[in-house]
Amino acid sequence: MTIDPKKQSPNQGDKSPMAMAGAGFEFVSSITLFVLVGYYLDDYLKSEPLWLLVGFFLGFVFAFYSLIKRAKENE
Repeated sequence: MTIDPKKQSPNQGDKSPMAMAGAGFEFVSSITLFVLVGYYLDDYLKSEPLWLLVGFFLGFVFAFYSLIKRAKENE
C-alpha cells in the first residue's frame, strides 16, 4: 500500500488559496462586526467614540487570535 503524496493527512491544515481567502474574510468580518456593535451601542447609550473604539480593539484581538489559531493548525 502506497501513500498518495497529493492527499493531505487529516491533521494537516488546508493551504489552498480559498482557505487563505477565507482567513482574510474572517479577519475583516470579525473587526467589522465588533465595530458595528460598538457603533450601535454608542448610538443607544449616547457615549460617542467609547464603544466604537472598544469594539475595534476587541475585534482586532479576536481577529488576530483567530489568525494565529489557523496558522498553528496549518503547521
